[in-house]
Amino acid sequence: MSKFILLSAILHSLLLGSAAHAGMARWVDEKGQVHYSDRVPSEYLHKEHSELNEQGVVVHTTGALPTSEERSKADKQKAVNLKIERERMIVARRQELRDRVLLDTFTTERDLEIARNARIEALDSQISLAQTLITNDQKKLEGIKKRIKQIRDSTREPPANLLKSETSVSRQLVNNLTYIDDKNRERAEIFRIFEEDVQRFRELKKTRLDARKK
Repeated sequence: MSKFILLSAILHSLLLGSAAHAGMARWVDEKGQVHYSDRVPSEYLHKEHSELNEQGVVVHTTGALPTSEERSKADKQKAVNLKIERERMIVARRQELRDRVLLDTFTTERDLEIARNARIEALDSQISLAQTLITNDQKKLEGIKKRIKQIRDSTREPPANLLKSETSVSRQLVNNLTYIDDKNRERAEIFRIFEEDVQRFRELKKTRLDARKK
């Protein structure tokens, strides 16, 4: 057994030595066998192969070409990465514009509060008006329904215009209720954004102050 191992080592050294002497290429076939020659056969160019110098040292390795499946996967990942980067740039740009507006428009936190309060007051006025309309519509609808019931209790059919009014007022009532819900959500959003703006305003002011101290 030791003679066989020694013989194999000698043969491998001789093969490597002849390949190195000429400056050869090395590649592995589909069975895992290592080969040396002056050039890589064309059918193995897509697989990993190496170039050896005269001392038998690998000086360059060419990686295996990706398969169609690997290329497809890489293309998809590239598209995902590009989308993520594009979205990141959009967010960064929006933040930059928002920061500029904060610094150019407001001098103190009190200025932010004044702007917030003005928007809240405008919304509250709109909500108050809608609530008044709702109260009026509810009373009006109650009267219409009462009139319709009286007519039907007398075994008569309500006139078409009365039924049409019932439908119209009911729809208007629903619309105004929805309107108030929307405005209340908008109101809450104003407070949320205000808190974010105040926090960011403090950060920007601190950054600017620190920069002046340097």
